[in-house]
Amino acid sequence: MIRDADIQSLCALAAHPKVFIKVGAFYALGKKRPPFLDLGPLIRPVVQAFGARRCKWESDYPFQVVSYCYADSIALIRDRLDFLSQDDRDWLLRRTAEETLFRAQRT
Repeated sequence: MIRDADIQSLCALAAHPKVFIKVGAFYALGKKRPPFLDLGPLIRPVVQAFGARRCKWESDYPFQVVSYCYADSIALIRDRLDFLSQDDRDWLLRRTAEETLFRAQRT
């Protein structure tokens, strides 16, 4: 069960500008089955609090491939959450990882 108080505590961490959030492990939260739409009420406030530039989708390998497939997890972010803009999706699925993982190489 995802409690509102837990979501609020998580979102409070957004006050710290160097904190980033991984968005994933959908198979382990909520109803625990695709299409994972029940997780929208958790994902929305997190993305609103941190901004898409501080959130990134996580594969959660190897657990993701035991009973589920990446396509279901990626589809939630890429296709199913109508509150995410195309720019938000791009940051969550690609650009945040690029910025955080490769930033040191550019400096």
